[in-house]
Amino acid sequence: MTSKKIKTKRPVNGTKLLCVMIALVTAVLLFAMLALSVTPAKYDIQLGKPAPATIKATKDVEDKITTEALRAEAEKRAGNKYSDVPNALTDVTNALEDIFTALSEIASLPGEVYEEGADAPRALTETERLERARAILGERLEINEADLDALESADAALLSEMFAESVNLARAEMSTQLKEDDVEASLSEIRKGLSEKKYPSALTDTAMSAVTRYLKANYIYDEELTKDAKQKARDAVSPVIKVKGEAITEDGKKVTEAEYEMLKTLGMIKESRIDIWLYAGLGILIISLVIAVAIYLYMFEKAVYQSPRQLLMISLICLITILFSIISRSINTYVMPVTLSVFMIALLINRRIALYICFPLSVIASMLTGAGDSFFNMTTYTVIISTLVSGVLVLRLLKLRQTRLQILLAGGLSAVSSVLTTLAVGLVNSTSLLNSLYTSLYSGASDVIAAILCIVLMPAFEAVFNAVTTTRLIELSNPNQPLLRRLLLEAPGTYHHSIIVANLAEAAAGEIGANPLLARVGAYYHDIGKLKRPMYFTENQLGDNPHDRTDPRVSAAIITAHPQDGVQLLKESLIPEEIKNIVLTHHGNSPVIYFYNKSLKENGEANVDDFRYKCPRPRSREEAVVMLADSVEAAARSLPNPDTDSIRALIEKLVRQKIDDSQLDECDITFRDVSRIISAFVTVLSGAFHERIEYPAVEIPKKRIEKDEAEKPAPEGGN
Repeated sequence: MTSKKIKTKRPVNGTKLLCVMIALVTAVLLFAMLALSVTPAKYDIQLGKPAPATIKATKDVEDKITTEALRAEAEKRAGNKYSDVPNALTDVTNALEDIFTALSEIASLPGEVYEEGADAPRALTETERLERARAILGERLEINEADLDALESADAALLSEMFAESVNLARAEMSTQLKEDDVEASLSEIRKGLSEKKYPSALTDTAMSAVTRYLKANYIYDEELTKDAKQKARDAVSPVIKVKGEAITEDGKKVTEAEYEMLKTLGMIKESRIDIWLYAGLGILIISLVIAVAIYLYMFEKAVYQSPRQLLMISLICLITILFSIISRSINTYVMPVTLSVFMIALLINRRIALYICFPLSVIASMLTGAGDSFFNMTTYTVIISTLVSGVLVLRLLKLRQTRLQILLAGGLSAVSSVLTTLAVGLVNSTSLLNSLYTSLYSGASDVIAAILCIVLMPAFEAVFNAVTTTRLIELSNPNQPLLRRLLLEAPGTYHHSIIVANLAEAAAGEIGANPLLARVGAYYHDIGKLKRPMYFTENQLGDNPHDRTDPRVSAAIITAHPQDGVQLLKESLIPEEIKNIVLTHHGNSPVIYFYNKSLKENGEANVDDFRYKCPRPRSREEAVVMLADSVEAAARSLPNPDTDSIRALIEKLVRQKIDDSQLDECDITFRDVSRIISAFVTVLSGAFHERIEYPAVEIPKKRIEKDEAEKPAPEGGN
């Protein structure tokens, strides 16, 4: 046989909508509890008035007003940015040289003109001279009569020198970074330079008009560079943050605009806006965690996923855990009993689910921590880490035994684990050994509190949900239980058969990792339905067999009804659902071969489906184990000379028949499990049918003391 699973289908039980509703209600209640716990207190605060108390930030909040002021200052310091104008010096020099050449040309023009037919030249009028000069200059420069007179009266050499000096002065000014705002100052410097050369003022004015017209900035304001520099300066200023737990206002001091805005952002001012992002984050986190748990249950725990009763138990346990965490955090954040969920889910459902749910609950509980400098602070990590480590240890300890004493022991040992874990994290984060030790003791106390709360709450869950726990199973296994007492008195054969089946089932369940105690107690009650008609079952008959006088179909109907009859009796006695499932499925829908064969002999034909049990097939490992143990025990009693080999051969044959008849198709069981079950059955039955020595018929001699007393003479009598 391989370790491949036989089959793992489970039918949908029609309660999907109810399961979805439980998940939604759980998410809503968790959200409400967290929202009420993390919503900050509101204060009657007015701007410019004394603060009623020292108010601390409930989470990281930006001081927007101070931040903006610092950024505006940084932007101002960045100033304006300029860029060089390409070829500015060359362009200005060429333009000045060109215009000064034109002015020199105007200065050299004659003041007379010869007209046709005239004997002598005629002097040009002022207007004609201006028009001639303006024609030469065009749009390059405006010239007036004073300029023209100065040019025409100037010495050519002096004029050329002045123009050259003007160009040199302009070139000198533009050899540096000349901004637009500095052009006027540069023009003054050029004029000053020309004046120092003692040039005629009229010529200086003419030259300066040309320089003024063409001198320009070579280093101009760059809007894009300026905008980019100012933005970088703003970005370089980090936001001013008040971290979680830091004081925003001080008692009695006037509330500044910056403080008021921070309190308003945190929603701590009466009639201020709701912190929608806080609640949005809580909602998204809660929904994500609930969906993650639902996906895990759907993929790996289908039976629980489809059970409203078990889902409701998980929901209540989680809500109760968070409720106690909210209450206890007022003492200290580390004393929150988060491992309560691990204890209770492990005891009421199973340890795998307890381990998985431990993480999301530790995350939710960590949000309740009220100190630190941000949400993901060292307190948060410590709560999560210590919960996970101690939770795993709890599960390991509860695997051994699940008594109340064991729960307390698990709480104590997990407390030691929490102390060490919290101390280790504290030493990494803090240099204060005393403070770390103080915190770790609170963390250890949380596990002890969780164990005590578990012991207190377990009876309530057992009663309300009729849950299967170790304590409940031990109570049900007591022979003085009314149903077991009735079985012993009214159907003693069935009772003794059930005892042996229980031994087989317990041994096999332990081998495959199922719940041995549940298998044993389920086996005690698996044939309880035979109490309705005990004499119709072979083990209770004393010679007379009613089936000899009954139609095979009727006999089959009586036999196949005992699982449903048993479930009805268990319902009346409020026996847990898991036990009822074992009773209902211990035959599955297998046929009653004896009466089917009898019907064939009597009637010549028969439909095997008419002789099948009308019950579901096993869906849990415990149900499968009891089914196999029941069939094996009944058949093993018929072996004439049982030994280990014959017992193993019979068991393998019977188990193979169940597999071939598809009785295990809906059960999460592997071929390796089947092999271990067979070995466990062989061990138990070999012990039950062990060979006994024959006692010889030997007469036991009288005790020596009796013989001596008989031979002893009688005492002498006195007269």
